[in-house]
Amino acid sequence: AQGRVGVQSPGPPQPQRVCSLTRVPCFSHRVQVEFYVNENTFKERLKLFFIKNQRSSLRVRLFNFSLKLLSCLLYIIRVLLDDPQEGRGVDFIFEWGPLCCPHQVLVALISFLETMLLMYLGYKGNLWEQILRVPFMLEMMNTAPFLITVFWPPLRNLFIPVFLNCWLAKCALENMINDLHRAIQRTHSAMFNQVLILVCTLVCLMFTCICGIQHLERAGNNLTLFDSLYFCIVTFSTVGFGDVTPKIWPSQLLVVIMICVALIVLPIQFEQLAFLWMERQKSGGNYSRYRAQTEKHVVLCVSTLKIDLLMDFLNEFYAHPHLQDYYVVILCPTEMDVAVRRVLQIPLWSQRVIFLQGSALKDQDLMRAKMDDAETCFILSNRFEGDRIAADHQTILRAWAVKDFAPNCPLYVQILKPENKFHIKFADHVVCEEEFKYAMLALNCVCPATSTLITLLIHTSRGQ
Repeated sequence: AQGRVGVQSPGPPQPQRVCSLTRVPCFSHRVQVEFYVNENTFKERLKLFFIKNQRSSLRVRLFNFSLKLLSCLLYIIRVLLDDPQEGRGVDFIFEWGPLCCPHQVLVALISFLETMLLMYLGYKGNLWEQILRVPFMLEMMNTAPFLITVFWPPLRNLFIPVFLNCWLAKCALENMINDLHRAIQRTHSAMFNQVLILVCTLVCLMFTCICGIQHLERAGNNLTLFDSLYFCIVTFSTVGFGDVTPKIWPSQLLVVIMICVALIVLPIQFEQLAFLWMERQKSGGNYSRYRAQTEKHVVLCVSTLKIDLLMDFLNEFYAHPHLQDYYVVILCPTEMDVAVRRVLQIPLWSQRVIFLQGSALKDQDLMRAKMDDAETCFILSNRFEGDRIAADHQTILRAWAVKDFAPNCPLYVQILKPENKFHIKFADHVVCEEEFKYAMLALNCVCPATSTLITLLIHTSRGQ
């Protein structure tokens, strides 16, 4: 939040006195310091509640979503209670039902006031930009006529397409999903979001077509909502039995428009879904929560996955007989090269090693690797890295992120430079390559061949 320091000096100028130490003129009256002045206004307080504050803005979006669903539900009830014989021969007349009229007016009034308030809070100097937005025009189309009919009774026979509120409910649902991670630190995968958007788009298209055809056919065929639903399902599935068909030109035009919209919108949604699916397959997907709770696994975090580092780790890890049933989940931000891919396709490793493309600095990727359920985490560095200090910086950041996400998970960290060890004192085990190498060289000066002996001992041998 932006703030400023204000000095209030009402009345005539006061006599000044000089501080003895600094020789700086000082005012004799009290100086009032104000922080976050912009948030003290009524508009900024409303903006803080409706937009800036994560939890309160999420509640507002949830209320807006419920309001739009309620308006669609009231429309369906109104259609079911209406007598279709009264509207025969009239294309766009739809009289109020005896039960839902007051409720629809009340819902429209609340929705209208909320929209105008959000428009006022989001105004940034361009009024036409706010007015020409599609959600705002849909809102005015579905709420303003209800308010006008309260004061002008002759317009109460005017049909209002309240079913278009389903698109506003879809927008509110997308905004809620985007705000979930910001508000309650809960996030979903991009695949889940795209599937949900696709399903919502299909539902909104079907609901708009069902309600529109049902109303327009009041002048011709008097379809019920179920008959309209049956017709839309048969039409969109390209089956086309032909037993239920629109009889008048407005409903036929609506069907043509909805089919054209579906042919444009749905392929775009499916293309985005397929792209995300291929990207997810490339990145490895998620480690199963059920497997993480029933089987034991460890997580290997590396910046770049090289074939020599991978084979050294796997050979030494699985050399111990008690670790044969463990799974190894590799978390690496770069893609697998051809050599690593071929190794992981070997049946010996393909059943026990799982590769996930992701970063240990992202909570979402740590959740994919089920770090909170892991038996331990290994953070290794590339021994042939040119900039060893930069490699240690990446290792330290990954260690901090893992420790913050899963504080109970044991941490094994490999550091290249000894002066960086104190940054990760919280790790359970820290191995410094240079420190270990220089210690072996020193021992080799005291007793020749000590380094050779230790090197052979720390590598697993399978012979005599």
